[in-house]
Amino acid sequence: MALRPVCVACLSMISSLALVVLLCRVPSASAAEAAYQTADEAYGVGAAHYNARNYAASRAPFEAALKLAPDDAFRVKVYEALLASYRQDGTPAKMVEACEFIITHTNQAAKQSLTRRELLSFLHERGKIDEYITWHEGILQKDPKQRLSIYLLSEIYAQVKRDPQRAAAMTERLAALDGAAGKPQDIQQTAQLAQQYVKSGKPKEGAELFEQIAPQDAKLAAWHWKEAALAWLAAGQKEKALAAAKQSVAAAPETRSDLLTHFWRRGLGDVFLKTGEAKLAIPQYEAAIEKTTIDGYRKDCQKSLEEARKLAGP
Repeated sequence: MALRPVCVACLSMISSLALVVLLCRVPSASAAEAAYQTADEAYGVGAAHYNARNYAASRAPFEAALKLAPDDAFRVKVYEALLASYRQDGTPAKMVEACEFIITHTNQAAKQSLTRRELLSFLHERGKIDEYITWHEGILQKDPKQRLSIYLLSEIYAQVKRDPQRAAAMTERLAALDGAAGKPQDIQQTAQLAQQYVKSGKPKEGAELFEQIAPQDAKLAAWHWKEAALAWLAAGQKEKALAAAKQSVAAAPETRSDLLTHFWRRGLGDVFLKTGEAKLAIPQYEAAIEKTTIDGYRKDCQKSLEEARKLAGP
């Protein structure tokens, strides 16, 4: 995982000699705290170590900066910088502390999501996920509206434990909390809920949610209409599946990556083929084949393409 860059603009105020002296020692957290007058000074020294990839040495000055920080915005910046040393050190408690602080003290949904993913990857690699689940489920027993616990567990059940029913339940609770707080609908969160509905045997509910969010984001509209079409197909409602697939084709094309474009085209081809529109399936499979170099994907699409051509006739 790519490390976050750390600003070193403040280092220009430190003389070369002083900088050499500071970088040659790795003080304890308490000693480091006493060694600096301001959070900016401590952060600057930590940044120098960080950019030299000496993450272990960056920890003490960064932790000193954390204690000297003037506000939570500065603490978020410091905790982000500390993640490299905490991941390297492998201490779960510190990694959890840092990531949970970032998640709860930033309003940027993308930063929250990336931090959550980094934390869960770290815990999964160290065999600590079950312990973490138990901890946050315990918190919810005492406080059912604890958003952080719900936010974390929704992702754990969806991506780590692969428990669609539990993931859907947590995501529903998260959406309800955010709605009650007056927050706008989170497209990514709603898409995850829709996907969990489909996986847990509730394709109709999933299709309806995908159709609800499809018009709200032009960049994702084609993908969400495709997902709605596949969900309607799974629900046995071919007319709605065909209508959603046509909406997907009419939307701006999926362009985020060749792999996603392949699956978008392939999904549409499957819907058209299974709804009796073989002629419409042909160009979708042809485009899907062009967007992948994976032999297995190409062979599967080629097989479906041949079936569509046979059914379409001359």
